[in-house]
This record gives sequence, structure tokens and C-alpha cells, in this order.
Amino acid sequence: MNKKSHKKKNKKKGKNDGRNKENVIEAEKEVEESVPEDTPKKELCYEIKHSDVMGRYVVATREIKPGEVIMSEPALAVGPCAGCGLICLGCYRELDESSLVKCAGCKWPLCSSTCHGLGKYTGHSTYECQALKAVPPDYSNLEDLKDSYHALMPLRCLLLKTADGAKWAVISTMESHNELRRARGDIWPMNQRLVVDRLKKWKMGFNEEEIHTVCGILEVNAFEVGGTGANARALYGTAFLLAHACAPTTTHTDAERARGRPLTVRAAVAHKPGDLITLCYAYTLQGTLKRREHLRLSKFFECACARCADATELGTQASALVCPRCGARVLSAAPLRRDAPWRCVATHCAYEMPVTAIQLLLQRLTEELEGIDANDVSEFEGYLVKYRNVLHPNHYLCLSALHSLSQLYGKVSEYMIHEMPESLLNRKLEICRNLMKVFDVIEPGYSRLRGITLYELHAPLMVLTTRDFERKSITKDCLRSRLKEIVGYLSESALILGFESPHSPEGLMAGAAREALKKIKTWEQIIGKIS
Repeated sequence: MNKKSHKKKNKKKGKNDGRNKENVIEAEKEVEESVPEDTPKKELCYEIKHSDVMGRYVVATREIKPGEVIMSEPALAVGPCAGCGLICLGCYRELDESSLVKCAGCKWPLCSSTCHGLGKYTGHSTYECQALKAVPPDYSNLEDLKDSYHALMPLRCLLLKTADGAKWAVISTMESHNELRRARGDIWPMNQRLVVDRLKKWKMGFNEEEIHTVCGILEVNAFEVGGTGANARALYGTAFLLAHACAPTTTHTDAERARGRPLTVRAAVAHKPGDLITLCYAYTLQGTLKRREHLRLSKFFECACARCADATELGTQASALVCPRCGARVLSAAPLRRDAPWRCVATHCAYEMPVTAIQLLLQRLTEELEGIDANDVSEFEGYLVKYRNVLHPNHYLCLSALHSLSQLYGKVSEYMIHEMPESLLNRKLEICRNLMKVFDVIEPGYSRLRGITLYELHAPLMVLTTRDFERKSITKDCLRSRLKEIVGYLSESALILGFESPHSPEGLMAGAAREALKKIKTWEQIIGKIS
């Protein structure tokens, strides 16, 4: 199976509570985040099946409601992402190179001598510290130090062979795709240089094949974990079995400061008995060409999910271009074929482009979009206008620009929500509603994208409603209807984002939604009960 590496991001056993010898002794004195209780085996809502095509996968055994916890399990191993910068080995936060704190035992970098990850297997464990004592970093060569981080997560996994045999036994069952990776001219040599040769130089006692195997297990099965500023990946004993789909049926979160750093997988949509339970190993706000390329290169399989197999991407047109001849849509003639040409869908038009030209066009337009300042409203709007005759309004590059605009309008200088004219408030409303139509297809149900967009949607509607009330240009019935609509947006947003860590940006937004709901209650003194 292949796992999300998201937000790979997203990657991505339940009955193992992680209480091995070490973490009983070194257990956190205070759990700062609450997590759902692990579901007893008799109450599991899923079962693991096997097929020759999919390998092991997970299906529902009963009806599962949106928002319901499907599984919650502690990590088997947690460590730095490949290619991260200089980060704390305990909590994975980026460090200031000019003021580094060194571990008292091994001299490797930490954020502080009181880091919450010290002594824990999910952070800088005692056995890792002991192993690294023999290879203290050279702080006069920071680039080499950063390169050495590539080897730390593989090392943590390999150290489990003696530190925690039960965890190692589960990791050993995971797919590494060694033969596929060995045949590639990029991944295998890179791991040889950055991981294998490094661990051999450190004399850690592991052979080349097992080091390469662990590298493969991580590439295929690891989930990216942590909020803003974290650079960590983790392996989980059951969640890695979830099948991939580019329109996933679940969401997942990790509790950074809870014991064992558990991953909780929730149903985003309702499941019936026998339904496949899926997550997405790619970025849903990318088009089919980009998603399939990412999955092929980093997860070693060719995605043929319903979204990838449909040139219209389930009717969203998220990859559609505009025909320069007739203005109709240009789509891939066969989206599951990498070399398939792209053609105009109009029966009277014979316009066609080779996929290589499409890829070059998308590369150029992507680079231009990524070059826009993250807070520049006018540049994002200008991009949409500039390419309105090239990209379908729902093209993933347009969606990316619109997603940025949905959060910039109302929050940046010159566009603060209470200062915006009605035209821009309506523009924000239009953007959010159009995004919702697409998000409801590519990330259906209780997804982060939906929760965030619902919150953004309530703000302009609330301001417009307040202005109408102050001008006495809205009837009491219309006012009640508008407020009921706003309450619906905020309530669902608070519910969805409330699944996230309370300290994450999404968790803070959930808190803001709850506060906004309290304020709306004051309107009931004027118009009576809203709902």
C-alpha cells in the first residue's frame, strides 16, 4: 500500500497504547491535548481485507456517520521529514541557527533544555541520545548537519529493533517497494548517499539492505504530522492500510502533545457496510496530471481512482483549459494515459495539444502563481483576469488563487472586513460559494477545506446583513433568514474545525466560530429566536 507523506502532505495497531518499557517510565507528566479513546476491538467499525490488486485495504463493517472516529492509534515512530532544515529533535520546530541549544547528552540540536519531546520515543528518546553520543554534530558545518537529518528518521526506526521489538515487528510488515525503487535512477542513489552511507559512517551496525528497506517503508507509508512550523513524519500501525482516493472519504489529525502522538482518522462522509475507507496521498487542489505524477514518483503507483479516470474530474473541470479557437473546454482524451493528447470537447472543433505542451504551459503558469506575494490581493485577481481565456474558472490553478483570495479578503491591509465596500464583500461571497461547489466534490463532507471556507463565507454575509439592518433596508423575516444561514455556516465550521488541535490555525478558527455564534445570539433580542 502507499501512504500520504500530506498535509502529504497527508499522509497517513489500534489496540496498542504505546505503553512500552520506555514510555511508561518517561510518560508525559501532563497531556496537553485530549484525543478520542481508542475503540475496543469488539466495536471496530472496519475490517482489513486483501486483494491481488490493492493488497491490504480497509472497509466499513457497519454504517459510519460523518465525523465519527474510525480509528485512533499511537505512532510507531516519529522523526524529521527528509530535506527539512535545522530543527529540534524533540518537537521538530525550526531553529535559529544563531542561538542553538544542545542536548546535554549527545549535543544534537534542541529548541530548549525543557523541550516537551525530550525523553519520549515520539521525540528525542533516551536510546537515540545514547546512539548519537558517539557522533556529535559539527556545528562549524551547518550544511552537513542539515544533510544528516535525512538519516535520523530511518535511524529511529532501526533502533526500535532492540528498543521496542513490538513496534519494529509492525513496521517490518509495511511495503517498501524495494525493486521499484532500486530500478529508479534517482531515489536509490540519493538514499545511498544521504542515509546509507551516513549510517555506515556513524557505525550504527545496520546493513545496507535493511537501511534501504526502512527508507522505502517511510517513503511509502509515512504521514506528515504537526501543525505550522513542524517538520515531522510518522508511521502508524493501521492507518497505513487505508486505500488512496483523490476524493477521499476521511480526514485525519494528530495530537502533537498527547502520549504516543496518536493519529485520529474520522469519516468525512457517511459510509455503508462494505464501503472502501480512503484518504488522499496527494494534494486534492491539484489537477490529475500533477496528482498522478506525484503518486507515481513518490508513492510508486499509477492512480486510477474515479476522479483520475474522469477527464472532467467528477464534473469539477479542475484540469480543464479553454480552447483558443472556439472557447469550449480542452480536456485529456484519456486521463489514465500519460501520453494522451488533449482535445477540445466541441464536436465542430478539431483543436488538439500534445500533453508535453500542456505540461510546459502548466509549469509556466504554476511558477507565475507561486511567484505572487502571499498577501497581494490585486496580483491574485490580476492572475485570474490574465488567464481567463486560458484556464477554466474551476481549473486547479484558479482554485488555488481563489482559495488565497477567500482568506485574504477581510484580513489584510486595505481589505479589512468592516472597511470593504459592498462590491468586494459580494466578491468574497461569490468566491467562497464557488469554492464550496468544487470542495464538496473533491474533498466531500467534513473536510478542512469545507470548514475553513464556511467560516470565511459567514463574515461578508454578516457584514452585509448588519449594514442592511442599520439602513433599515431589510425586513425582519429576511433578517431572520440571513442570520439562520450564517448560524448554519458557523455551526458546521465550528464542528468540522473542532476536530483539529485547539492550538492549530484550524482549531483557533473553530474557537472564533463559536465566539461568533455567541454574538449572533444577541440578535434574538431584536427579532426573536433565530433557529
